[in-house]
Amino acid sequence: METAILSVLETATIAVSGFLVKKYVFLEPDMEPKKQRVFYAVSFILIACVFLAFGKDAAAMAILALIGLNICIVCKEHRLWGLLMMIPFLGIINGLLIPIMLVPPYLLSLTERGAFIYQLVVYVVLAALLALFYVKGQRWRTWFHENMRHRSLRKSEKYLLWMVGILMMFFSTSGVMQIVRGAQATDGGLGHEMAAFVGISSMAAFMMTIIIIVLIMQGNQRSFYHEQVSQMQSGMISFMAEVVENRDDNTGGHIRRTAEYVKGITKELKKQGAYSDILTDRYMTDVAVAAPLHDIGKIHIPDAILNKPGRLTDEEFATMKTHTTAGEELLNHAKEELGTSEYLNMAVDMAAYHHEWWNGNGYPYGISGEAIPLCARIMAVADVFDALTSKRCYKSAMPLEKAYAIIREESGTHFDPAVVAAFFAAAEDMIPAGETESGNG
Repeated sequence: METAILSVLETATIAVSGFLVKKYVFLEPDMEPKKQRVFYAVSFILIACVFLAFGKDAAAMAILALIGLNICIVCKEHRLWGLLMMIPFLGIINGLLIPIMLVPPYLLSLTERGAFIYQLVVYVVLAALLALFYVKGQRWRTWFHENMRHRSLRKSEKYLLWMVGILMMFFSTSGVMQIVRGAQATDGGLGHEMAAFVGISSMAAFMMTIIIIVLIMQGNQRSFYHEQVSQMQSGMISFMAEVVENRDDNTGGHIRRTAEYVKGITKELKKQGAYSDILTDRYMTDVAVAAPLHDIGKIHIPDAILNKPGRLTDEEFATMKTHTTAGEELLNHAKEELGTSEYLNMAVDMAAYHHEWWNGNGYPYGISGEAIPLCARIMAVADVFDALTSKRCYKSAMPLEKAYAIIREESGTHFDPAVVAAFFAAAEDMIPAGETESGNG
């Protein structure tokens, strides 16, 4: 009877802990709240049925399968990887529980009755802590859900958890831990020596697991604060870009529109499999943040040139072209003051090179082909297209079909052909038919 009680408590604790570790350590997302609650209810009913029909070990396997199923349902890609990550999962959960349950009673030389009471007390304490977390942890859980939804484990963290999980699976198997139980019923000899070895090793593995989990949680916190600082820096610099844009009477909304075009082009490039070694998820996020800064160098251009209603003279155009190197210098200075970051590196490239041509006839450096950073090649198409289709004080907005024709004609000369192809593939979603700035008022 006592063994059955402990088995029920152990299975329940593994199930609850498993779903918590999945969310807060492995950082695997949940379904929508209502669907997730239904999934939890169905899962615990299934686990109870398996426990009653086949016992504790089968229930543990059911827990593992249900957690893996939960991950597969939520994940839109890399589902197989999510299942592979579940292989050591049971080892981590059991490895955290079993050393606490079995090693201290052995070290304290407790009787069977004493060991039962000790384990019962531990499960009651764990249940109380879980209940406290559910009742009092609402604010922390809300914070976690809001600020960790974009955080995922690094590869190194995943590998560490995988390795520790495999190790803990060894120390949490009933066969190995039976040595600890059996040593209490024997006098001296190899049994006690082996039990001591297993006990010390399992506690060492237990401490290592705790340390790794704590380090991951600390990494979550550092990631959150880093993201906050990055967003603040991005917001401040984007505000500067807005200020610069407002000096130019010709380009209202230019940085917002070009940023949307850049996003659409990068998504389509990734969809087509182009530049797959460059277009990581992080890159695509950074390019959208950096895009509004491409014309920040215009802050150094005199108003008389920036807002001239007629055609620029050769001398004035030479001055206007300096906005590329001025932007590069400004953003490099921002990196020195604020610290380097990927989106700032990308912003420097976009500011400096977005007027370079694929064939080398652009400015300011006259570089060509893939020597031009990809982000600048993408911005070049977005920038020219918006300039063509926007109303300026010296020209009317060009019809879409004519602007499209110019972009097509300059593919392979002005623009990267792959970027042009992605632009046209995404154009229908980015630009409603007939939309120009003049049409929008």
